[in-house]
Amino acid sequence: MSKVAVKKLHWQSKVQETSVPLVDSSGELGIGIGGGADYGEFPFITAAAGGGITVGDIILEIGGTPILGLTLGDVRGLLNSCPHPIRIKTVSPGSTLCRDLRLYLSKCFTLGSADSQLQQMIRENLYLRAVPCEYPKKYCPEVAL
Repeated sequence: MSKVAVKKLHWQSKVQETSVPLVDSSGELGIGIGGGADYGEFPFITAAAGGGITVGDIILEIGGTPILGLTLGDVRGLLNSCPHPIRIKTVSPGSTLCRDLRLYLSKCFTLGSADSQLQQMIRENLYLRAVPCEYPKKYCPEVAL
């Protein structure tokens, strides 16, 4: 018997872009989100009112803004500030891109690959939220407060 090599598709080929309208006149969206960098996870869908979004999908972008590495509060803030209907890019979690942010960041990828570039963007987003804008003078005397 011969073995047939099956090449898995990269997660990028499975990205879906969906338009999420308001559910009713109260301004509620038909989705719920969880995760976020503050929980060590990629932001993901926790509830969906249909329309092509699946519970458990990882959210990559909201309104054209990459959100991986953002806190849950930042993601919710972005959702609330986007014009409606909101365009959301999602992907189903898999072996390479699972919900665990720390696991993904610990993996080694080829420099310049899509995964390597995604890791860099996540690190930049994490850095922006983890490093305070102002330092106490005793720790950083060259900074004028």
